[in-house]
Amino acid sequence: MIVVSDTSPLTALLTVGEAELLPKLFHEVIIPEAVRAELLRSHPSLPGWLRVASVKDTAQAGLGAECGDAVH
Repeated sequence: MIVVSDTSPLTALLTVGEAELLPKLFHEVIIPEAVRAELLRSHPSLPGWLRVASVKDTAQAGLGAECGDAVH
């Protein structure tokens, strides 16, 4: 299963040192570039298994231009 994540669950798992649960539960974990940028403000590095993808159509996803919480 593939999962697209926003910042909150990743921040929580990274903070308590349990981020490695995600690749055990999901085949692929994808984050938008906006989520990557937000995570890097409070975490010096991110796990290598996170895949960053760009939001292709925020209008179709029902998102504002500032939001990066959906990817294709």
